[in-house]
Amino acid sequence: MQEDASGRFYRSVAGFFRKRSPIWLYFDALFLVGLIGVLDFLTGYEVEFFPFYAIPILLMVWGSGRRGALLAAVISAVVWYCVDTAAGRTYSQEWLRVWQALVRLVFFLLVVVAGLALKRQRDLHLAQLALSERLRAMEQEIINVSEREQVRIGRDLHDGVCQYLVAIAYTAGLLKEDLEKEGSKKAVTAAEIAELLQDAVVRTRDLARGMSPVDSDEDGLASALEALASRTSKLMGVSCFLIYPKSVSIPDNSQAIQLFRIAQEAVSNAVKHGHARSVIIALESTEFELALRVSDDGIGFDPGKVEKGGMGLNTMRYRAHIEGGHLDIEPNSPTGTVVTCTINKMNPTDLRNNSYEL
Repeated sequence: MQEDASGRFYRSVAGFFRKRSPIWLYFDALFLVGLIGVLDFLTGYEVEFFPFYAIPILLMVWGSGRRGALLAAVISAVVWYCVDTAAGRTYSQEWLRVWQALVRLVFFLLVVVAGLALKRQRDLHLAQLALSERLRAMEQEIINVSEREQVRIGRDLHDGVCQYLVAIAYTAGLLKEDLEKEGSKKAVTAAEIAELLQDAVVRTRDLARGMSPVDSDEDGLASALEALASRTSKLMGVSCFLIYPKSVSIPDNSQAIQLFRIAQEAVSNAVKHGHARSVIIALESTEFELALRVSDDGIGFDPGKVEKGGMGLNTMRYRAHIEGGHLDIEPNSPTGTVVTCTINKMNPTDLRNNSYEL
């Protein structure tokens, strides 16, 4: 969540005044009040110059706070009174000059109130942005920890359980051969055990692959999506294929995993809920953004379900959100649905460094 130009200006100005000591801020305000008073005197009483006294008052609002701003307002009113007197402006009665000074003082106090209100609103806005960014960072870390744990479990299954099953299946095969040589009827049972173990190896490998679907290299996402398309075509009896530029690379494995999970959910929805016969997975990459698009020729979607977040859409939106992206669901032409996820290629750490801070 990157800050806009006004936010950067505010932070630079606020940072400058925070570095100034309170004494120097008071001197800055007094200097500005004196300078404006001199200009007010030189322009004469026929030219209204008092609104410019709001400048040092607002300086104290942003740099010092309420007490400094109130002091600047009182000093500005006194300076205006002295300048008005020195300029030779005449009134029918002297109390009118005091009344005019009090009117100016009320105006300056309103400037203080308005400035403090704006400052509080801005600080609250910055705090909300910082809190939102920190919550998103925490959510992302939780997801990353979960994914890393799944990767670890997947590797343990592949390197541990699978190897044990392979060894047991090999032993069962040897037992079958020995029983066949002895002419034992139990050789059939041993063969069945060996086949079941081989099937268990395949299933365990598939499970391990599902827990760690994307390799950590830059081409891992493309390879995982190709495997997803091939597996979908083979197991679900639909035409599913991947389109992507050969130059696409995603160094951030977290983004790659989230995009794969979104594609996995979108393909599953297209087949199970949309009854699609053809699914296209497209991966696009620009200098700053990654776009994943899953389109199908199914029956389309129910806008009511989309609004309520059905069919796992909340999960897809959440995965896109924690990577600083967004998810769009639109009807395809002539039939079907198009699910598009677009995320920023900037590393999440860089995004947090450019975000508002408390």
